[in-house]
Amino acid sequence: MPLCSRLPMKALAFIAFIAFAVSLGAHADTNADIETGRALFMQKGCYECHGVLGQGSASTGPALAPHPVPLSAMQAYVHDPKGEMPVYSKRILSDDEITRIHAYLASLPPNPPAESLALLNDGAAPTAQASVSPGHGSSIYAANCAACHGAGGEGGAGPALRGIASRYGTSDIEARIREPSGIMPRLYPHVLNDENVRDVARYVAQLR
Repeated sequence: MPLCSRLPMKALAFIAFIAFAVSLGAHADTNADIETGRALFMQKGCYECHGVLGQGSASTGPALAPHPVPLSAMQAYVHDPKGEMPVYSKRILSDDEITRIHAYLASLPPNPPAESLALLNDGAAPTAQASVSPGHGSSIYAANCAACHGAGGEGGAGPALRGIASRYGTSDIEARIREPSGIMPRLYPHVLNDENVRDVARYVAQLR
């Protein structure tokens, strides 16, 4: 006779409750690790080279998300890196902290395919907004800004940019790109040149 058939219903209910509580606790721990990992990713300056969402850049650092290298490999590399990456000793960034950063990176969703972004899809029907995109600012925005601010400036990891022209002029937007504050990565002049900054600022200014 199966064991479950010999147990009283109250005992079965108690076992089920314990299993449910344990699963909730594990889920809460995972969420806490992800949030801690995100905070560490910003505090330790990882985002400056690898992007706020771990998307990376050809000129600053490789992509780390959404499929980071195995945890043990990441821990070993961070403590003994190659190339231009600075050394993070265990006193600066412990294995436990790297574990939480790894959890954050693993939690990030993949970037949408380029063909799903109207701004990059030449075959898409033109919209009023896309038709007035100044210069090639839209493609610069899609490649360098959309990951944080949204494909249409609706916001995400970074603030929404739609309607920003009602508060700031184009020159103000350019200045913010050149001298960012907070956790916004510095893209000028190594990633974006003066012409790029002007074009993307004009594009952002007409987002509605």
